[in-house]
Amino acid sequence: MADPFFDTNILIDWLRDVPEASAELARYNVNRISRVVWTEILAGESLETRDTVRALIAPFEVVEIDARIAMAAADIRHRSRMKLMDAYILATAQVNGAILITRNTKDFPAEMPGIRVPYTL
Repeated sequence: MADPFFDTNILIDWLRDVPEASAELARYNVNRISRVVWTEILAGESLETRDTVRALIAPFEVVEIDARIAMAAADIRHRSRMKLMDAYILATAQVNGAILITRNTKDFPAEMPGIRVPYTL
């Protein structure tokens, strides 16, 4: 299986120095996020801190949304009624043959195939 993708909540935890998030990120050789996660992280930052946070997440491989991911997201959204941005995040992992690591069990149920919930807070 390919290196996983991380959801926004895992990165927020990591930025807040939550030890479980740091341990989870350290398990993998490559840390990947979708462009949607990158955008959500920066959208939550003030203009004064945005450059610092952008530098902190710069080592993450950011995967852009392409036509395959968009079609997969549309299918996920249609089948499950998942919020569109969450569907894009999940589709990015699925199209790349990877799991999605998240704490968000409201939008990504832990029993859903391709989801890993490494810890709860």
